Amino acid sequence: MKKAQVTIFIILAILIVGSVIAYFVLRDDFMGTSIPEDLKPVYDYYVSCLEDRASEGIALLGEQGGRIDSGAFEPGSAYMPFSSHLDFMGQAVPYWMHVSGNNLLKESVPTKGEMERELAGYVSERVGLCDFSDFEAAGFDVFVDGGDASSKINELDVEVVVDNKISIFKGNSSVVVSSHELDVSSKLGKFYSLAVDVYDYEKANMFLENYALDVLRLYAPVDGIEFGCAPKIFVEEEIVEDLKDGLAANIASIRLDGDYYDLSSDEREYFVEDSGLNLKENVNFMYLQDWTTRVEMYGDKVVKPVGLQEGLGVLGFCYVPYHFVYDVNFPVMVQFFDDNELFQFPVGVVISRSQPREALPTTNGFSIESRVCEMKNQEVDVYTYDVDLNPVEAVISFKCLDAVCNIGETEITGEDAILNGEFPQCVNGFVVADAEGYAQAKYQISTNEESLANVVLKKKYNLSLDLGNVDKAVVNFISEDFSATVLYPEMDSLELVEGYYNVSVYVYDGSSLKFPATSRSECVDVPESGLMGLFGAETEKCYDINMPEMDIDFAVVGGGKTREYITSEDLDNADEINLNVPLFGLPASLEELSANHERVDDEIVEVYFE
Repeated sequence: MKKAQVTIFIILAILIVGSVIAYFVLRDDFMGTSIPEDLKPVYDYYVSCLEDRASEGIALLGEQGGRIDSGAFEPGSAYMPFSSHLDFMGQAVPYWMHVSGNNLLKESVPTKGEMERELAGYVSERVGLCDFSDFEAAGFDVFVDGGDASSKINELDVEVVVDNKISIFKGNSSVVVSSHELDVSSKLGKFYSLAVDVYDYEKANMFLENYALDVLRLYAPVDGIEFGCAPKIFVEEEIVEDLKDGLAANIASIRLDGDYYDLSSDEREYFVEDSGLNLKENVNFMYLQDWTTRVEMYGDKVVKPVGLQEGLGVLGFCYVPYHFVYDVNFPVMVQFFDDNELFQFPVGVVISRSQPREALPTTNGFSIESRVCEMKNQEVDVYTYDVDLNPVEAVISFKCLDAVCNIGETEITGEDAILNGEFPQCVNGFVVADAEGYAQAKYQISTNEESLANVVLKKKYNLSLDLGNVDKAVVNFISEDFSATVLYPEMDSLELVEGYYNVSVYVYDGSSLKFPATSRSECVDVPESGLMGLFGAETEKCYDINMPEMDIDFAVVGGGKTREYITSEDLDNADEINLNVPLFGLPASLEELSANHERVDDEIVEVYFE
């Protein structure tokens, strides 16, 4: 045999032996590690433990809007109460879209990649937290190393690969497994995709805002006329509670087009939103009355009737016109669910001046303030004090024409409450300060020329109110910068600050009065017809005035007015304010009813403090 042939056989032998060795060495990687039967229960338990950790992470992703780490909490403000998270049954769920405390529209929607990375990190941190004490008591030795994980979220399952070493020993048996593949059944991917679709539809069409506007018009006074000769009082607290109740009931009734529900009646079609998504999974919309909600009502809360002027009152023609606009901000939780899983995320719904706000979110935040507010290029130092020049922390905004800009808050530093803020340039604008327990204060300033504002806030004092032997009355304390209205006795206290007040009281009798039909003749002088009329000749012409029978539910039976300067000492040293109000007789005719209204302007109300 030649030497070259021997060399070839040697090389072939080496390759064959190497292949056999490689087969046995790499067999576990290609065919999976062979687990001895007596060690299988331990490894099966470990895989089950990893699956439980993965399931926990999946559940957290669903409960927290696609986040395991919900991020840093950012509080809201008095101007815009949304924080960065919604407190849902004690769990902080990050908003996908909300208006921050400094009035920026912010969006925080997780991507599927971010969810996969958070889930992988959650599992990686817990690979060594499985309890093997029962197995160790039975003679097993188990060692678990740290490792890394990766995950892939599919529509109906989640794949997780954990790369860490577990070593199991008992007697002469042992095994080392370095990689573990998990497949967890879950609709996380499907629910997430549907949630993004619904969120995008809300951004584009603002259907939640549109439903909220319908609720506003149904549950709160917006525009209207009521017939009657008594002032109409709108109690804001009651209106806000009614509106919250209406939102809770109506938001929960919203459905998206699909086959996951049955309608109890044709009228319920109103609540079906034609989104084009044709959903086959359960989706729920939720708002609760105790969630952070802001409702601002703009308009006169006490509306005086038109028709009490001389002549019109005699005719009995009285009506009360009213008009209100609203700012309404509230959260809505959107939930996709089945019997086993939940995916939910909250969004902020914003109604501004009774109009839906167009959503223009960005990851960095988008200001929804006026363009005037975007041009903040003038530094102004704002100091806020009480009437004794003690520092008071306050929320500062700036009003320029129709624009209102949120600036920030003064903070106590030493003996001052100060804010160094950026303001837009404006001639004769107003720095507006709001603080709990104090009346709103304004300071006029031209920010293009001035850089200092000292704002003095007046403390509000709560006093009981006593009108003596009066059954029903409307009490008004009106000053230049502060007002209070009380419907007595339903409201038996009021808040006042120091200042000059125009005080008026109208006392009403609640019994129904019936005025019979009357007829009378009125005569007036009119120019004569023809040539004589051109030279100023007049003749008397008479008209018959017929008034139908009228029912009056509330008649003025007393009242009066006065002007008083009320000092902070008066308010600080008193617990109760007493009003001595003149009383009239019950009117027996429309003429007497009109006379009682006119008499209120002539009578004097006496004010006492106790």
